[in-house]
Amino acid sequence: MLSSQEIRRFQKRLEAERDAIGARIAANKQGIKETIVEESGVGDREDEASLLYEREADIDENARAREELTQVERALERIEHGTYGVSEVSGKPIPIDRLEAAPYATTLVGEQPVEPE
Repeated sequence: MLSSQEIRRFQKRLEAERDAIGARIAANKQGIKETIVEESGVGDREDEASLLYEREADIDENARAREELTQVERALERIEHGTYGVSEVSGKPIPIDRLEAAPYATTLVGEQPVEPE
């Protein structure tokens, strides 16, 4: 079981990750807007294809970041509810090494994660 000091440390780390992910999402949104503006003055097909690729890459990155943000927010909720560091599947403590590697982990290695409703 995690000590209250360890939980506070993970909470601070998760809050910092949440803020960093939010900043990444905002930057990507701005990049997408700029790409759309640039597309309006596109001169040839190569430029258009390049801008389209760039915009789609930003959209994909935002989707990944939003998924990661959901996991981080879920971990913060688990801290709030006193269930952080405990497997949602087996109820066993999640090893600290696993939480260090993935602080939003909700299961032990090898367990199938529970899909959020």
